[in-house]
Amino acid sequence: MTRTRWLAVSAGAVALGALASGVATANGATKVAASLNVAQEVPKPSGVSARAGGTFTGTISEGRNPRLTWRLSFRGLTGPALQAHVHLGRPGVAGPVSVTLCGPCTTGARGSAPLSAAVRRALLNGTAYVNVHTDRNGAGEIRGAVGLVVGANLTVGQEVPRPSGAQGGSGGFTGRLVGRQLSWTLRFRGLTGQAAQSHIHLGRRGVAGPVAVTLCGPCRSGRRGAATLTARQLRELKAGRTYVNVHTARNGAGEIRGQVRVG
Repeated sequence: MTRTRWLAVSAGAVALGALASGVATANGATKVAASLNVAQEVPKPSGVSARAGGTFTGTISEGRNPRLTWRLSFRGLTGPALQAHVHLGRPGVAGPVSVTLCGPCTTGARGSAPLSAAVRRALLNGTAYVNVHTDRNGAGEIRGAVGLVVGANLTVGQEVPRPSGAQGGSGGFTGRLVGRQLSWTLRFRGLTGQAAQSHIHLGRRGVAGPVAVTLCGPCRSGRRGAATLTARQLRELKAGRTYVNVHTARNGAGEIRGQVRVG
């Protein structure tokens, strides 16, 4: 097989993986994350501090033999972490183990594991979770739903139409998408005035589009929230056809903007 032919086949395999997940990926890998706490665990654990929690981050490779490369940290448990797993299950439902991460575990543990097609789909569509088990809570002490990592870098230069009098305004939008549930954080600085509103809009890069989700109004930097997306909004978000912008009194159409990246 020639090098040109090999590259074409490889690119096709990556494209098929992206289509299967519904996520537009630029580098052949998809980022996922989970925030673990006591409240998400099912059944309810015993004797755990409300401060107990953790974070899980991972990268899912594309292709015929996908792998999950991951990192897990945690704090405030009732005792040593005996095991940690990826389970199949929607939020609020206990499900079977699909991937063993570590056992026993220390905070900061890292690893890599092969993924079946079914487990990969679950990680990408919000029907998988990570939890950590202890001796006191053998069924699980902290848990977090795995979601797609969402982000956007907001700048003046991306805004359409071009804003007036805006110089160094910038911002960041970060979040996690679990199924159709989007949790988010918005930060910004250097605007010409108070942030009157912020939205997720439908639209390709360089094109102004309609509002899809209202994030806040008025807004302060560091604002957090959550939204339930419609099927169309979810599809457009995963395809890279949505953006976030922040509006001010001087620039009612938008002062800073950033195209949303998923995964």
